[in-house]
Amino acid sequence: MITEKFSIKNALYPGSYIHIAPSFYIQEVVYVDSFKRTVKFFEDKSILGFIEKHKTYSKNPEVRFYYQDYYEELDGEFESFDLLISQYAGFVSECCKRYLKPKGILVANDSHGDASMALLDEVFQFFGVIYYANKKYYLTDKNLESYFIPKDKTKKISKEHLKKTMKGIGYTKYASAYLFKKA
Repeated sequence: MITEKFSIKNALYPGSYIHIAPSFYIQEVVYVDSFKRTVKFFEDKSILGFIEKHKTYSKNPEVRFYYQDYYEELDGEFESFDLLISQYAGFVSECCKRYLKPKGILVANDSHGDASMALLDEVFQFFGVIYYANKKYYLTDKNLESYFIPKDKTKKISKEHLKKTMKGIGYTKYASAYLFKKA
């Protein structure tokens, strides 16, 4: 869905754990995680074979793994990626936006408040959502003003609150993922 529509050639997935599904759709993916068990997983040569079997593109998959905290510097990766993936891993958008190319895309959920954080960041422009309905995922840029409306009208989205709670503030409408474009 995202890869075709936006011609995604490579992606960075900080806090990936062992979630390798992006490699089924994107030829070059760099995974970053500091959890010990991820090292053994990514060292297993059969993982590349599994990706090869399930990939949707013709070229050979390229998988790199950094065993480190994603807040640490990734050498030589500045503005290298078409897509930055933030799923259940904290504020990926805040510390990893430097690796995203200009006009690159951030796809984030809001489980730890990262979509909300990206919304507050002047570097990103909110331009779409992915939602699930009728047993299918859809991507849309319609009615975006209906997202990020607090359930509690007295609450305001702030970076301070997001960092303190590590989650969004509760909205009237949710999406599976939110799409942002880097300036």
